[in-house]
Amino acid sequence: MSGLQELAELIAHIESDVSEASVSVLSPDNREDIAKALLAGLGGNLPVQYSSGEYANHLAVVRVGANKYTIAQDWRELYISEVNYCPCRIPPGANGLLVYHFDYPGVIYDVSRILADHQINISKLNVSREQKGKNALLVCVTDEDITPAVAAAIEREPQIQKVVSLR
Repeated sequence: MSGLQELAELIAHIESDVSEASVSVLSPDNREDIAKALLAGLGGNLPVQYSSGEYANHLAVVRVGANKYTIAQDWRELYISEVNYCPCRIPPGANGLLVYHFDYPGVIYDVSRILADHQINISKLNVSREQKGKNALLVCVTDEDITPAVAAAIEREPQIQKVVSLR
């Protein structure tokens, strides 16, 4: 369950305040162990609910304010499978970033160009939006660390609202 704790620590890193977070354990197996690992990673005594998952591989959902993180497990690994309904695959210890932006043509080009300029290789990339031209999220997992300078360069792009490094 150490991977679960590490994923919860990642969520605590992404969010500025997890004191009001809640955990929903979806797995029918090892419920107490899952809850214990997530609470240890989130660093607090938070409310835990138990219910059944929408998909067989979903273990838990962590909600922090308006944000929702779904944690899943398959035959390979534990991972964050969704951030606010944006499908992704963020394993424990991943390098990368979350790019909150207004949907526009070229966001993938803009982000990947800046990463390439800094010799950062993309291993996984997912983009999702509320609707055309509205709020969107780009989830990028990379082989290398994202430095504050790289995150700042991406955040300077006109339609980018916020960039959060995964580490």
